[in-house]
Amino acid sequence: MRILLTGAQGQLGRHLQPLLAGHGELICVDRDECDFTDESATAALLNDVEPNLIVNPAAMTAVDLAEDEPQLADRLNHRLPSQLAEWCVQHQAALIHYSTDYVFGGTQTHPWREDDPQTPQSVYGTSKQAGEQAIIASGASALILRTAWLYSALPGNFLTAILNKAKAGEDLSVVFDQVGSPTWAQSLAEATHVLISQNHVPQAQTMCLHVVNHGAVSWHAFAQRAVSLAYQHGWIDREVKVRAVSSDEWPQKAKRPSGSVLDCSQYETLTGQHLASFDEALAKCLLQWSKRTC
Repeated sequence: MRILLTGAQGQLGRHLQPLLAGHGELICVDRDECDFTDESATAALLNDVEPNLIVNPAAMTAVDLAEDEPQLADRLNHRLPSQLAEWCVQHQAALIHYSTDYVFGGTQTHPWREDDPQTPQSVYGTSKQAGEQAIIASGASALILRTAWLYSALPGNFLTAILNKAKAGEDLSVVFDQVGSPTWAQSLAEATHVLISQNHVPQAQTMCLHVVNHGAVSWHAFAQRAVSLAYQHGWIDREVKVRAVSSDEWPQKAKRPSGSVLDCSQYETLTGQHLASFDEALAKCLLQWSKRTC
């Protein structure tokens, strides 16, 4: 099997690489090798590689920037997955695509299930919803994996940002009124590996599954836990203060879902695999962070 991995140098892409390599010939492509904003360049890549499976973590994930650049968000989060899905239909290939909790909006009393109504509240969320809908409409053999609050020990995400500040001795201010399911990129990559290994990419239809680490926590509580663990293990010199602030005190261009815990029971029933809690995953991720920074 020939596998094309887009966004290969992103945090999810880098976690996916060693796992996907065991499933066949892996071709890793990032924006340096192909400009995914260019439909013609993307088409040329697909026709040159001729993959049997496309794994697509490539996306515009800068949520606030998307408010200023909606056309770019639409191209990467909607038009690109649509193009990949259409190519798969024409060439009898399969697609694994990643989506987000931002397709939901507001709050509810239970974790969001795959078929709950979608009311995205931002350009980013709307563009990701459009990408999902385009894949479904194409009739492609596809898996859409919705995740949330993705982090890793690599640079450029919430966890490494706060820990680098804490290591420098800076106190933190973090919002307390946004609750979700922080998810380690390694956990999502391993779930992808399981789904491929068990042949769960459907034929001539699209299936959506939620994949996050278990638990509901605010950004503030998650930051507190990360700082506490880092201090306990001696990776930072002092347990800096983590001040709780409201979303109103931390103005952002894009509106975030206030409650975006995802229900992963369908994934766990399908695969027979239990996803780790956010606390377990965070502890493992921090071991990688310490090796990277020490």
